[in-house]
Amino acid sequence: MTALAAQLPDRPYLFNLCENRYLFCICLLAAAARGQICLLPPAGQMAVILEILQDYPGAYIAREHAPQQTGLDWFEVIAPNSEITASPPHFDWRCTAVIAFTSGSTGKPKPCPHSLNTFKTSAEMAVSSLGLAEQQVLMLSTTPPQHMYGLETSVFWPLFSQLVLHDGRPFFAEDIRQTIKSAQWPTLLASTPTHLRSLIKAEASWDNLTGIISATDTLSEKLAGETAAILGQSPREIYGSTETLSFASRETLRENLWRPYSGCCLTQDKKGQTCLESAHLPHAVPLQDSVQIEADGRFAVLGRDQDMVKIGGKRASLTELNRRLKDIDGVEDGFCFIQENGRLAAVVVSKLNSQAIKLSLQPYLDEVFLPRKIHFVTEIPRNQTGKLAKIELEKLLTGLIARN
Repeated sequence: MTALAAQLPDRPYLFNLCENRYLFCICLLAAAARGQICLLPPAGQMAVILEILQDYPGAYIAREHAPQQTGLDWFEVIAPNSEITASPPHFDWRCTAVIAFTSGSTGKPKPCPHSLNTFKTSAEMAVSSLGLAEQQVLMLSTTPPQHMYGLETSVFWPLFSQLVLHDGRPFFAEDIRQTIKSAQWPTLLASTPTHLRSLIKAEASWDNLTGIISATDTLSEKLAGETAAILGQSPREIYGSTETLSFASRETLRENLWRPYSGCCLTQDKKGQTCLESAHLPHAVPLQDSVQIEADGRFAVLGRDQDMVKIGGKRASLTELNRRLKDIDGVEDGFCFIQENGRLAAVVVSKLNSQAIKLSLQPYLDEVFLPRKIHFVTEIPRNQTGKLAKIELEKLLTGLIARN
C-alpha cells in the first residue's frame, strides 16, 4: 500500500472506480496516506463523473482498466507485490478521506465528506451492535463499494473486525449462490430488496449462508418471510444514509421499530426535526425522514415530507404504496407516482393486467389511492442499489406520457 501511495499522481482528488473490492480498498487507503480525497460518484456513468469533475478540477480516475471516455487522466490500479514488506502508512484519521454522493433519487447528488475516523468508529459500533465483532465470516455484497451501503458493509466492516473481505461482486442469483456455497468461510450476504426478489426465485439450496443484511429500500414483511423460507435466514435491515452512515437495525420478521446502535441517539426539536448524535459523527446530523421516537430510544420511520401524497383530503406515503404494489404476486417491480391531474398512477413490470393489480391492492388501500392508470414496461431503470434516480424517473415518465 505504501508503494501504491507513492505511485499515485500528485492530485488532490481521485475517482476511485475500482470494481475489485480489494483493489478499491487499498486504493482508498493509499490515497488517504497521500492526503488525497476519494470521490465516490452515485453512478459509474461518465456523464455523472464529468458533472462532478466540474466541482473538483484536477481529479483523476483510478481503476483496473482504462475508461471508455478518452481525454481523462487515468491511473491503473494493480495489486501490490505481497512479498515486499513496507512500513505501515500514516493516516490523518480526522481529515476528509472520502466524499460520497447521495444517490440522486430526490434531485442532484449531494456531496457528503467523511473521515477515516468516522468510518472506523461507525464500523466498530455496527459490528458490535449486530453481534458480528468476534465472527470470522465472509462479507459478500451485491452493492458496489462506491455506494455508502457497499462501502460500509463490504470494505470498512471487514477492515475493523474479523469479517473477511470478498473482492468480487457476483450479480446473478446462481453466481451468488455458488459463491456462497464454495466460500472458505460461512457467508454473510449484504444485499437489497430488489436483489432478494431475484434470489428467492432460485430453486436450489443456500448452503453456507449464515445471515442476510438488507438496505437501500424498505424490506416488506412478505419479502422478508419469503427470503427466510427459501434462503434459510431471517434478514436484518440496517438504516442510515450517505450523510450519517448506518446507525440502526431491526429484524424485519420480529420487530417493527428500529433499534439504534450502541452509541447512537436520536433527538427531536419542537418543530419535529430529528437529528442523529453519535460518536462516529463530528456533529449532530439532521435526518431527511420523519420519525417517531419511543421512550426507550427505538423509533419508527414515518417517511419523508416529500414522500407524502394527499388526495381527496386523505394522506398516504408513496413508500408504503410502492411496498404494497411490489408485494403483489406476479408484480416483478413497480412504483407509484402522481400525475399532473393530481391522481395516482403506477408503472409496473408484470404479466398481470390492470384489473388484477387493482383488485390485489383493494384490500389494503383506500379507494382514492388505487392507481387510476397503470403503465406496463419491460424494465424499470434502477441503479446498482435498486434505486431510481430522479433524472431516470423523469425520462421514463416523459416517454410513457408521450406514448399514451
